[in-house]
Amino acid sequence: MFPRPLRALLLLLVLCFGACATTSGPPEAAAPHLPTQAGEEATPVPPSAEEVLQSRVERLMSRLSVEDKVGQLMMVGFGGTEVDESVEALVRGRRVGGVCLFRRNIASGEQVARLNDGLRRLLADAIPPFLALDQEGGNVVRVKDGVVVLPGNMALGATRSAELAYAAGLAQGEDLKRLGFNMNLAPVLDVNLNPRNPVIGIRSYGDSVPLVSELGRAFVRGQQDAGLVTVAKHFPGHGSTDADSHTALPVMRESREEVLAQMEPFRAVIQDGLDGLMTAHVAVPGLTGDDLPATVHPQVLEGLLRQRLGFDGLVLTDELEMDAIALRYGVGRAAVMAVKAGADMVLVPWRAEKKTEVYEALMSAAWSGELPPARLDEAVRRILTSKLRRGLFEQPPLLEERLATPPSPENAEVAHRIARAAVTLLRTDGKHFPLSPGARLGLITPERSLGEALLERSPGAQVLNVPAWPTQARRAVLRQQARRLALASDVVVVGMINSRQLELVTMAAATGRPVLVVSMGLPYLTEQADEARAVLAIYSYQPAATEAAAAALFGEIGTPGRLPVGLSRLAFGHGLDSPVPRRTAAAPAAAPFQDERKGGGAR
Repeated sequence: MFPRPLRALLLLLVLCFGACATTSGPPEAAAPHLPTQAGEEATPVPPSAEEVLQSRVERLMSRLSVEDKVGQLMMVGFGGTEVDESVEALVRGRRVGGVCLFRRNIASGEQVARLNDGLRRLLADAIPPFLALDQEGGNVVRVKDGVVVLPGNMALGATRSAELAYAAGLAQGEDLKRLGFNMNLAPVLDVNLNPRNPVIGIRSYGDSVPLVSELGRAFVRGQQDAGLVTVAKHFPGHGSTDADSHTALPVMRESREEVLAQMEPFRAVIQDGLDGLMTAHVAVPGLTGDDLPATVHPQVLEGLLRQRLGFDGLVLTDELEMDAIALRYGVGRAAVMAVKAGADMVLVPWRAEKKTEVYEALMSAAWSGELPPARLDEAVRRILTSKLRRGLFEQPPLLEERLATPPSPENAEVAHRIARAAVTLLRTDGKHFPLSPGARLGLITPERSLGEALLERSPGAQVLNVPAWPTQARRAVLRQQARRLALASDVVVVGMINSRQLELVTMAAATGRPVLVVSMGLPYLTEQADEARAVLAIYSYQPAATEAAAAALFGEIGTPGRLPVGLSRLAFGHGLDSPVPRRTAAAPAAAPFQDERKGGGAR
């Protein structure tokens, strides 16, 4: 036995050690325990996946300086197709959170895959960057080689198929990941309520809120199931405006209730777990009472988006160099305003000096306290959460292995399935459509792929390729060429993207020859082609769409598509079935769709 004084000292040390052991150590070292009954041993409860993720976020946050955090707020672009010293100084020097690539950066699928790999290696010892592009399909396509090229949203709207929308998102996501992208700034969820909208148009699924919501939800699920960070746009909506935010500030002039109704597609995808949203440079006085753009408005981003809609994902601004923002506030000042209002990242893709301006403005605001530390940390936490959730910290498969694996043929077929299901017969005289096999065919088209598809079926056809936007002097020459082609043909097909082709329809029809129109752009324009004996709408000039148009013209497939927008003389959902097509390839029928706006079926 120890002497009594020594025993007392030992007891004191044991008690002290026990107390210290229960209060020291990192928080995550102590696992939670289930409640126990008397005599039962407590069972540790493992942390949830979300708790593990947030613990990783906090560990990362603890290592970041203010400079690192400000760099994470920036999504930048640059000129050129490879990593050079200037790109390294921008991406590694600023520790930027993301890089957005455009057509100027992309020469081929293999080249952009190597570029993405080089950009990722620049930050191999830091926070990996978002590698983004806006690959929407239709008339917004950045990379065409090695990926599925989708006909576009309005073509999907004409199919009425959520199944095809999901397949489109999944196929595109898989192909883009193979090339090293980890983020896509798509889909567009704006409801195209204004036929004269200069910036949305066929980028929208249509003018029906339920249709846009249904197809948008399906596309987002597909793209996110492929593991791609998905950023939908343009919140709170750009579809009812009559101005382009690249050059002026658009204003949503609807009432509060109407604006909220247009936001339903965004609410729907938020409920499904959307990764991110891009803001629109639009004023919403019906909601806010002023003309402050949504991108920099706390009532829109913090009040409406965060609090009312409950969105806790990533918020990225549209390009801050657009005139709607840059001319009013300056790019640097706008960046600070946007982050203070609730945006997490700012997009600055073009001029080098503007990136410096934004970085310095954000740093100054962070050091001065104008940008509160809590708001800065909140933004960075969302960025890190998104990167961890979508696996950006995991090493991707080796570049050469990815390049040696060709894209899936099933993914390419998705574009053709959509295109065939989208072909919409708006009107016909019942005599000249489908085309007679022996007819002398003339074609006038601003899209060469339509001519190639027709020549495969009618090698003797005459084709006049015309510019989509000819000069005034060239238009007079084209009118005469159109007349000569028509006089040498039994029937004339005119491809139409914009109003410049309308006069060629008129010139060809003036010869007395029957004219068939293939509308590859917005269907609103077709109502001005009164001379046409038949009108097909395909909503896209991508090759899958023009191939489907040629197949429909020759009776190989039907015309299952239905209008995704209402015209002045044709209702939403209008579409005629092709008269007894000579089918050689089956086109899926458009699924019934209930449009709540119309109070019934849209077919």
